[in-house]
Amino acid sequence: MRLIIGARDYGAGLSVTNYVNAKRFMREYPVSVLQVIQPVPSRENLVGFLAWCSGRRRLPMQVVINQVAPMERQMAMHYLLNRGYRTADRVTFIKM
Repeated sequence: MRLIIGARDYGAGLSVTNYVNAKRFMREYPVSVLQVIQPVPSRENLVGFLAWCSGRRRLPMQVVINQVAPMERQMAMHYLLNRGYRTADRVTFIKM
């Protein structure tokens, strides 16, 4: 199942607006693709959310990072690459 974290409803899979709500869904549903598209600001950040998922063994094999602030994207990219993910386009990360 795809979980989309974004400010709008994209009509595919599960959609939430921020990382706090995403944690609830990650606890309840098996997510195979995590896609982040302009999330609503919250007390969490992307790297903190990815670390939370990883610590609970809920980080999916595919993570897609679209339209995220450049600094947050850079930090998330390094986080994922250091955990065995690979990318060809710096948007889609797949665990090898």
